[in-house]
Amino acid sequence: MIRLIICTLLMASATMARAGDCYYYWTHQCVEVIDASQRQLQQNILISPSINYLQSDGQSCEAAAEARQQPLMERVLSAFNERAQKIRACDAPLASVTLRVFDSPRKATWYFDRTIRPSENKNVVTVDNLPPL
Repeated sequence: MIRLIICTLLMASATMARAGDCYYYWTHQCVEVIDASQRQLQQNILISPSINYLQSDGQSCEAAAEARQQPLMERVLSAFNERAQKIRACDAPLASVTLRVFDSPRKATWYFDRTIRPSENKNVVTVDNLPPL
């Protein structure tokens, strides 16, 4: 019985220690219409090169990421715009990018892999030189 209580306490403390772990990446999508009559589109995905880690310090993952993103937004947009200007579908400078935030590494990996999965009408472009949150 005592072993069960000790194991439960250890597992609970390990879970609490991981409660502040967050995972994120930035992304933006530009769509080019190839042939509207046949609904042919070319999807251009600009994305961080990998999933990044963030410690939320007691806040929700979304709140922590949003708060830390604001001072870095100019640098993030600059990096994305540098890559976007080489893509015909991204015809205007980007004013915003999407910050995808997750509290589970499994969920973050699933969505990231799904986003970068190649397909016939998808072009994935990684954006390097992004500042960490």
